[in-house]
Amino acid sequence: MLDLVSTVTDPAAYSGPTASAQVWFAGGERVGYDPGAHAIVAAQGAPLNIFLRREGDLAHAVSFLPGFPDGSFGWAKVQPHLPSAVDMPKLFVEYVGMGDSDKPKDYAYSTAERTDLLEAIWRDISVRSTTLVAFDFSSLVVLEHLRRRLERSERGEPVGGPDIRGVFIFNGGLFTDGHSHPWYTTPILRRLPTRARQRVGRSFTLFKMMVGAMWSQGHQVTDAEVRELHGVLDRHDGLFYLAAAAGFVADHKAQGDRLDFGRLFRVYRDQFPFLVGGSSEDAFEHRQVDLAHERLGKLGLRIERLPGGHLTTNEQPEALAALIAKFERGFTRTP
Repeated sequence: MLDLVSTVTDPAAYSGPTASAQVWFAGGERVGYDPGAHAIVAAQGAPLNIFLRREGDLAHAVSFLPGFPDGSFGWAKVQPHLPSAVDMPKLFVEYVGMGDSDKPKDYAYSTAERTDLLEAIWRDISVRSTTLVAFDFSSLVVLEHLRRRLERSERGEPVGGPDIRGVFIFNGGLFTDGHSHPWYTTPILRRLPTRARQRVGRSFTLFKMMVGAMWSQGHQVTDAEVRELHGVLDRHDGLFYLAAAAGFVADHKAQGDRLDFGRLFRVYRDQFPFLVGGSSEDAFEHRQVDLAHERLGKLGLRIERLPGGHLTTNEQPEALAALIAKFERGFTRTP
């Protein structure tokens, strides 16, 4: 077992007030997206509108990918502790169905469609190089993009994305045999019939019980925090997304050969650095870091741990920000 990192300090991290959901979404924008064309389009008359937050020169931005189910708002507590937009340009992505993005009920939510959106955003804003910072289920979007780069290269096509400076994954799925989600969370949610999805989360008491697994036992979560999370998920009548998008673990297992972290790490480890991390009391992906250490530690994979539950972004925002800043600073060169 690796040592826990109880505290991390970094002079490049900046403290500041944590944004409320209202402030967080007011600081971004909604842009048009055509999922059929896999393209960002004019917002007016667009099939869908998705939420983005931009900070600094996006040509070399760090791409912050959201976790399930809190979306980009999960980064709200981390963002004040990160370097400034000058020192670290940032792109915060929100998938269809999450946060302030549109939440269509008849949409085929999947890892593939999330990756389509991310690649469309990169193309539209001309991102030339990026560090991928993924939390929770966005690890699968990273794996899907890395696999696509290989497949495109094998076909003699452009790789379809910016140069990658590094890959940072925290509390995310890496191996198909490493998922450990409590039965009363995503496993049962994905089995709900379509007609029942709209009622998910309507009872605040049941919602609180279900999401309670995301925090560590010793972390005191207030009703106000849980209600704010509930409100974020309920924007644009979107609580049904909890069930509609809960199949990402099954999605991963169905594509185990394509989206195996070990295979992709071996291919790319000489091209850019990787860091994977996990929380000591993560109820959802706590086995992933142990497996990564067993299978890839001798190959040089960097592994970090932090205390707390699954929502490290909520419990350990300063420590997580310091890890991200240190990782990015370790290989960033002036463009």
